Amino acid sequence: MNLTPRVRVLRAIDHQVPDRVPLALWGSWYGVTDKLYLGALRTLGWEPEPPFRPDFLHSVNYYDDRLLARLGVDVRYIDPGSVTVTSRVRPDGADGYGLKYERSGLYRVANHYPLANATVEEILAYPLPRAEDVILEEPLQARLQAIQRFDDEYAISGRAVASYGFFEMAQSLRKHEQLMMDLILEPEVVHALVSRLFDCYAALTDRFLEIVGAQLDILELPGDDYAGNQGPIIAPKYFDQYFKEPYTKLIRRVKDCYPHIKVVYHSDGAVTPFLPRIIEIGADIFHPLEPLPATDTVAVKQAFGDRLTFMGGIDIRQAMQGSEERVVEEVKLRIAQLAPGGGYILAPANHLQADVPPGNLFRLFDAAREFGEY
Repeated sequence: MNLTPRVRVLRAIDHQVPDRVPLALWGSWYGVTDKLYLGALRTLGWEPEPPFRPDFLHSVNYYDDRLLARLGVDVRYIDPGSVTVTSRVRPDGADGYGLKYERSGLYRVANHYPLANATVEEILAYPLPRAEDVILEEPLQARLQAIQRFDDEYAISGRAVASYGFFEMAQSLRKHEQLMMDLILEPEVVHALVSRLFDCYAALTDRFLEIVGAQLDILELPGDDYAGNQGPIIAPKYFDQYFKEPYTKLIRRVKDCYPHIKVVYHSDGAVTPFLPRIIEIGADIFHPLEPLPATDTVAVKQAFGDRLTFMGGIDIRQAMQGSEERVVEEVKLRIAQLAPGGGYILAPANHLQADVPPGNLFRLFDAAREFGEY
């Protein structure tokens, strides 16, 4: 039984057994950063294809369908464009959300928090990106047509309309330490921030789906990290108080108009206490189920695997930086833990960085196809 990539993915999401474990790469939180990408192209003797990253910045917002085909990836992506547009620095030095940054290694870190001292009234009046300005129909239609010209029928996933979810963007706007105190001391401030962000993200999502929603199989939501490597960084009760309802409303908004779309929710760290809540908000797929000592992957699959499809699982810290033999061991382990009964899409647990040898990228997906057959 040889399924098309799209059917393979949809069967796994529906907790049915496909012909093999489906594979994903280059979504909102599991991409290939530039140095690894360019190294992989050199290995293949290929040149980068436009459109490419401006000035070869450190980015995962662009992708190469040729490399996805070589790796046997079953998903193709449509980027709404809003992350790239809102990340551009304006003449005042801020991005589309009013945030200002400084360079820290390969990444940017915020050093200006526009709502740090804002009142509720100022928060509710704060300008955020307008959907019609940052999500444009022409490039989305062009991307969709390019995917539809492929020989194979792939599952089509819409990437997230924003880099950060309600919790993390509220931290960025308010300042991290201040927002943490607000959770306890200033609930009206947090509710105002989340309400304002909900209106923005809902409008972005609506416009994205108006253009390509009928063709999407999967939609990635802006994700939030509620846990570190050892456990939660906020009490789950604060998720219930501030974030559960807006995420539920956002997912319901998607499903009411496009009931066929499967929704992905992302949250790094040891998030086991939050998984029942992620099911309750209506998510279909969870990324990344990060392999950490604090997370019992087998127990999580047993407890939640009939209600959530897990995407990710592949360790990027040790396995992907080790030998090719170590990569194969990792693939076999995660397939054994997560693939039984369907409900698993194999992918990296986070972006693959420059410390991953190009050969390990190829070995990861070659081994996944070899050992992922049911």
